[in-house]
Amino acid sequence: MIWCRRALGVGALAVGTLAAQANQPPPSFLSQGTEVRPPDEQPEPLDRVVQTPFFENWDWRKRLADDGVTLIAQFVGEPAWNDRGYRGTGSTYAQDLQLGAVLNLRKLGWRQDDGVVRILFSDRTGTAAANNTGAYIQDQGYWGQGENLRLDELDVERTFFSHRLDVKGGFYSMGNDFGGLPYLCNFNTSGTCGHPLGPIYGSGWRDSPTGAWGGRIKWKFSYKWYAQIGTYDVTPDRTLHSQGFNLDFSNTTGVIVPVEVGYVHGSTPDDYPGTYKIEGYYDSSRVSDIGEPGRRVNGREGGYIQGAQQIWKAEPGSVRGLSAFVVATLSDPETALFRTYYEAGLSWRGPVKARADDWVSLAWMEANINPDLRRLEEVSDKPTQTREQLLELNYTWQATPWCLVRPALQYAMRPGGYEARPDTFIFSAHIQITF
Repeated sequence: MIWCRRALGVGALAVGTLAAQANQPPPSFLSQGTEVRPPDEQPEPLDRVVQTPFFENWDWRKRLADDGVTLIAQFVGEPAWNDRGYRGTGSTYAQDLQLGAVLNLRKLGWRQDDGVVRILFSDRTGTAAANNTGAYIQDQGYWGQGENLRLDELDVERTFFSHRLDVKGGFYSMGNDFGGLPYLCNFNTSGTCGHPLGPIYGSGWRDSPTGAWGGRIKWKFSYKWYAQIGTYDVTPDRTLHSQGFNLDFSNTTGVIVPVEVGYVHGSTPDDYPGTYKIEGYYDSSRVSDIGEPGRRVNGREGGYIQGAQQIWKAEPGSVRGLSAFVVATLSDPETALFRTYYEAGLSWRGPVKARADDWVSLAWMEANINPDLRRLEEVSDKPTQTREQLLELNYTWQATPWCLVRPALQYAMRPGGYEARPDTFIFSAHIQITF
């Protein structure tokens, strides 16, 4: 609890310092998460390749968008094959289908403001290579959290005071608003595509497609600085296969409160875009001590720092160039599976001039098992877990404006943190089609 209070105190100090810097009007609200937003309302970050829907030019779809209804449809398929594994070798396949809509309240004539309502359904199915390798870091980022149809998002968002204040509430994944970082979803693995695994394995943090009831308040101090705080219910059952439409609180264990301060810069192709974040969170759930399972602990806490920065351009005024990112998380010492979790990597956009929307990316991940769990395994005369690492090298080919294909080579070291489990190569692919 002391660590969390210090982290939240740092965030509060930063907020107070940044308030004095609000000397220029902010632009239209710019997404810091991964949620879908009306394309005619919000500009996309420079470091994101925007896909054009395959059916974008259908007249009825255009008319709907003009009237305030933007349809969302996306398919992701992820085949994989592992050459070794303590449970065997072989091929696997996972897929995800998302269908939904974004309602622009101003265009619909409901309100004279910038409010939007989102509704999104997700359907996942398939198997994962990690079932063979025994790894915590999934090689296919779109596998897991219930292989079934589920309500992913149903929320409303409004801005006030010339877009300085942004308020959002409803049923959705807290990862849509917290912990997102450019370049991370240039990878197939869940270790980078998504959000830091430290909070996911050590708190009530949930990512898409598992939703939670809650909301957040975000304030933009200037063009670049922002701060936000949220509150979400913690209901672990919602990740289960049969709980895709579980919207009640019958098995809720507590609430999780994240506080994040961020700095985002870069608005023209001449800029070197970058994103920097620091967060602390507190989960009020009463959970077992990982090193003493019979003992219950009231609350768990943690935090992370993230940074991504373009460091080289192929030529002036171009989005092509090399970017670097780093992530470090620190989770609760008494309850978290991973005490620390790290990510680092490089992404090179436009490796050749004719392919400005292609990427070559390299990433390293390390999950360090909580020392308390290791001591419990030692005294119980069980195999001990230490750390798991994974490397990924891939090429993202923007085949068409609506389809990308990403073949990848991954290498998992000490899957599950066990020395006895064999290191293994995983060949995977990510096919993404936006309809």
